[in-house]
Amino acid sequence: MLRRGFKSQCERRSAEIRKSLGLAHDDPLNGVNLAQQVGATVWNERDIEGLPAADLRQLTIVDGQSWSAFTIRIATRHLVLFNSSQSAPRINSVIMHELAHIALGHELHSASLSEDGHLIPSNYNQDQEDEADWLGGTLLLPRPALLRIRREGLSNAAAMDLFQASEEMLKWRFRMTGVDYQMGYGRKAAV
Repeated sequence: MLRRGFKSQCERRSAEIRKSLGLAHDDPLNGVNLAQQVGATVWNERDIEGLPAADLRQLTIVDGQSWSAFTIRIATRHLVLFNSSQSAPRINSVIMHELAHIALGHELHSASLSEDGHLIPSNYNQDQEDEADWLGGTLLLPRPALLRIRREGLSNAAAMDLFQASEEMLKWRFRMTGVDYQMGYGRKAAV
């Protein structure tokens, strides 16, 4: 359960970030641009120097659907590594989620080394995951953007393209914010 006031805090943070980047409060935000602001580097698996072709194939084809992104800290910097085999909206969404962890100061719940010396990143605890889900979604689709989408009559496909957000994320944000109900979309659908 999110702490009291957290959702409003996320909306304010989204507006502040957009303003600092010279964006309007309802403009799209790209995760790579935000990464610079929070002091993170964003790579995909192809940016890893010396990664053997067999490993690249494993990460993007064989196991391409088993991972989306993860964050590691190297000294004082964070590295977000994302799976380039996924759709652009999915990539932007997972980058935002990982950057939300960084912006919120979350620490990994645990991490370990395998017997052969490979790092096995673990997860954040569930409260932290919930917070990163909410802030990441708010960064992608803040309330003013949702209102803009409805006022301009954008289709889901057009909104997804403009904000580089998945359909699932778009529907989730509309449902969780109550924007559709506020603007009468929920009542119209029920008639």
